[in-house]
Amino acid sequence: MTTGNNSANTPAQRVGHRERDAAVERLRMAAGDGQITLEELETRVEAALEARTADDLAVLVADLPVSAGAFPLTPAAPVRLAVRHGRVDRLGSWRVPEEVTLDLRHSTCTLDLRTPELPTAGVRIALDARHSSIKMLVAHGAVVDLDNVERRHSTTRDRLAGSATAWTGTPIVVTGVLHHSSLRVLRPGETAPGRMLWWRRRRAALTSS
Repeated sequence: MTTGNNSANTPAQRVGHRERDAAVERLRMAAGDGQITLEELETRVEAALEARTADDLAVLVADLPVSAGAFPLTPAAPVRLAVRHGRVDRLGSWRVPEEVTLDLRHSTCTLDLRTPELPTAGVRIALDARHSSIKMLVAHGAVVDLDNVERRHSTTRDRLAGSATAWTGTPIVVTGVLHHSSLRVLRPGETAPGRMLWWRRRRAALTSS
């Protein structure tokens, strides 16, 4: 009989295109910040594209400082937010996963999706909301798809979508059902200070005309 730690026999975790692409993006950002030279970038990118395991990628970025723009090598786990007669928010800096499920009853929810670290494959948000209110904070040119949301005595609103001059970033696809609920997509300029600034400019334009 043998005893002891068998971790040495555990196979290394395999990686795919998504993890390799994330590592390459991290290396390019490091080169842009002057953390590695162009020669090092070329060598490390070649190694990243040929990487087979997470350890192969980790060694390529191990000496790079962790920064707000660093892309995680592994995606965040799916998140399910279930609330009854309450409130749930995800604001500021948080790891946004590819899949978010909102199960709300008589509740409010605010999701901050303005981070530059959105998953490269996009974000899918599944809704099941009853008598609830949802706000999604996104970047000005973010792609938000609301076409597959079923509205039962409910409303969805993305007022400033038409003002975007170009679409940027990964897509945010929203699906599911709203029952007597509302969903608002808020872009920069639609907050209270932004509305006040818009009104002042509008009033000035009307006065001068």
